[in-house]
Amino acid sequence: MKKRLIVVGIVLLIGLVILMVKQSGNKPEEGVIKVSGNAEVTEVNAGFKLAGKIEKLFTDEGMKINEGDKLAVLDSPEIEYQLEQSKAFLSEAQIRLAELKAGTRPQEIVQARAQLNSAGAELEKAKKDYERAERLFKNNAISTQQMELEKKVYDVSLSRHKTTAEALSLAKEGPRIEEIKAAESRVRQAESAVSIAEERMKDTVLVAPLAGVVLRKNVEAGEVVSAGMPVFTIGDIENPWVKVYIKEDKLGLVKLNQKAEVTTDSYPGRKYEGIVTYISSEAEFTPKNVQTQEERVKLVFGVKVSVKNINDELKPGMPADVKILLK
Repeated sequence: MKKRLIVVGIVLLIGLVILMVKQSGNKPEEGVIKVSGNAEVTEVNAGFKLAGKIEKLFTDEGMKINEGDKLAVLDSPEIEYQLEQSKAFLSEAQIRLAELKAGTRPQEIVQARAQLNSAGAELEKAKKDYERAERLFKNNAISTQQMELEKKVYDVSLSRHKTTAEALSLAKEGPRIEEIKAAESRVRQAESAVSIAEERMKDTVLVAPLAGVVLRKNVEAGEVVSAGMPVFTIGDIENPWVKVYIKEDKLGLVKLNQKAEVTTDSYPGRKYEGIVTYISSEAEFTPKNVQTQEERVKLVFGVKVSVKNINDELKPGMPADVKILLK
């Protein structure tokens, strides 16, 4: 009987100790607000500006990337052809402009003068033949048809002499200012076409808009994508935050830039430094993922606690406990 009483006494004592420890653990810690939430990161969908067929992917889910890293490339033979064609047009326009600015070459002036001299000699001969034919025609020595033929030869020689004289004058004067301006305008147009083609060529390569981790790969190589379609979803894993909810009666204690401590079940005993970076200005009902219905019907305010992610240990969606330090 005494042994039984001793055992009962020991059991009661142990129960009392457990109860005291439990009550001590449930006692609110002064100077802090304890809340729980989940780690979140900024997610960015990376996609091409152009539609096309994906030729190759250079990364995969879970891989760390740096800003500017090449992620994927489109098959782009048509754009490559357009770029080469635009460069050829530009080269042609630049050569033509250089020729106009250089003016007429001396050899061209010599050639134009020689053509004028030749035309002058032909005109002199045609004129003499025509005057002779007129005299013969007045004396009825030649027919009307022969007379008209000599006149036609003379008119052609006169016209050719006038044309070659104008050509020599233009050669001496060189190109007009209007022609040079028009050529300069064609060069600028060709340069714009090259710039547009080069920009389109750049758009066939998808680069990382920020450093982080690839959370999702949304397509595979060989698929045809539309402009703006997400190819990869990237998470800014270096700058996570924990979204928590503060009851209305505690909101006045929470201020921006207050320090906080964040802990997780995955790394027990490790504390991450945090800071309050956002306080919602609108009340909302507690999210449905809160366990009890009593808690879900209470009005709360969303608060973000940004965290220093040591060794990228905090992952998106990871449950975390937060202590907001009020002092």
